[in-house]
Amino acid sequence: MGELGFNKIFAAILAAVLVVMGLREVSAMFFHNMSSHAYEKEYASDNEWAEKNFAFRVDIPELGAATEIIEEIYDLGLLLMNADANAGARSFRAKCASCHSIEEGGANGTGPNLYNIMGNEKQAVGGFGYSGALSNTSGSWSWENMDAWLANPSDYARGTSMAFAGLNRDKERANVLAYLATYGSAPPMPEPLPPAEEEAVEGEAVEGDAEATEAIATDAEASAEATDAEAPAEPAE
Repeated sequence: MGELGFNKIFAAILAAVLVVMGLREVSAMFFHNMSSHAYEKEYASDNEWAEKNFAFRVDIPELGAATEIIEEIYDLGLLLMNADANAGARSFRAKCASCHSIEEGGANGTGPNLYNIMGNEKQAVGGFGYSGALSNTSGSWSWENMDAWLANPSDYARGTSMAFAGLNRDKERANVLAYLATYGSAPPMPEPLPPAEEEAVEGEAVEGDAEATEAIATDAEASAEATDAEAPAEPAE
């Protein structure tokens, strides 16, 4: 058999392979479309499909379903009520003491002395060269302002020269605030936020229950009277 014969055989095999591959692709597309339509007709949702095909319930979020967003309320008063000044002292020594002193009469360092800082006016420490960035902020060093400052100094006062990233953990920040307040005369701590109001007023709920109970008792009494009236009289002895 010559070279031409081998070429013909090879071409025939290649053609057969291509035909088989083409048939597989066409059948796959056809049956995929059929199965997709069958799925859409048989199951109303992904959760229904999971429940019917597995031995347990699988909750799958449906696309476009409304998601309830719970807004977290920041309660500084509650944080301070549970704050630990001793833990705040440890955080201060680890993260603040290299730039600030806090004892009465202490010297200024890279940052000003922080004795009696809580409730005091900003930029009030004598002999310290402030950057002036705090001039663009309002109020004194209240609990709220100091909390915001410690969370992110560069965010609170744009252009500040204080090179400190801040204390991003709420509990640690509250502990440091409680520690600062032990040096000097701090203003009263803010009160915790009041609890959220219930949707139904308690008095109204009690009144509604009482009315329902009274109605049930009245119905029961009327039913008993009707039963007595229908019952035959007992024979006299």
